[in-house]
Amino acid sequence: MLSIRQRVPAALRPLLALAVLLAGLLAGTAPQARAATAQDTSITFRVQATTGGETLLVTGNVPQLGSWDPAKAVPLGTTASSYPNWSAAVRLPVGATVQYKYLKRSPTGTVTWESTPNRTLTVSPDAPGNYDSWNVSPVSATFRVTATTSWGQNLYITGNLPALGSWDPARAVPLTTGSATYPLWAGAHQLPPNTTVQYKYFRKNPDGTVTWENGDNRTVVTPPTGTLTVNDTWR
Repeated sequence: MLSIRQRVPAALRPLLALAVLLAGLLAGTAPQARAATAQDTSITFRVQATTGGETLLVTGNVPQLGSWDPAKAVPLGTTASSYPNWSAAVRLPVGATVQYKYLKRSPTGTVTWESTPNRTLTVSPDAPGNYDSWNVSPVSATFRVTATTSWGQNLYITGNLPALGSWDPARAVPLTTGSATYPLWAGAHQLPPNTTVQYKYFRKNPDGTVTWENGDNRTVVTPPTGTLTVNDTWR
């Protein structure tokens, strides 16, 4: 039987060798590219802002948000029915802590930045995204609850604000724990200042079903500025 080398004309053998080399390189790099993409998740930035013909954008300290360059900022969209609420979805690396800000751009290109400090977001595939207000500094709220769980169960918090999922378990904020802190679970999220918040905890089972804690809704009022820490016990 003739070998492949014997059947290929001598003039074409260099091209065949190059094709084999390129195929090997592609085979070695493609799985790595897929693995990197799998570490990203879609985060929706939502902000309430009135405009006078300006375009609203979001930028931040990562390339996906333009690295603080207004020319590379991500434009947000709105509609006649949703205005003055604007939104845009951006794919960001899971686990990253991102700083960001909103800005307005006039039809002539003039850029107006928010005058508040940089906002902060920790990227999680389970988080409901951020709900912000133009030029209003949010309160960084930390919820801590002592709760025992079975293997495979996880703890979440939801409430009456969009930032907490609006009572929808699918958009609730996940809490985390560890071997050194269990049964204490905790999670941080940005909330609007001077706002009465109703909230509740629930356990999510491995099959997706949920178990709510007993009792009435919990209530807390966010301060005008700064931070808020809530310490609870599962009931």
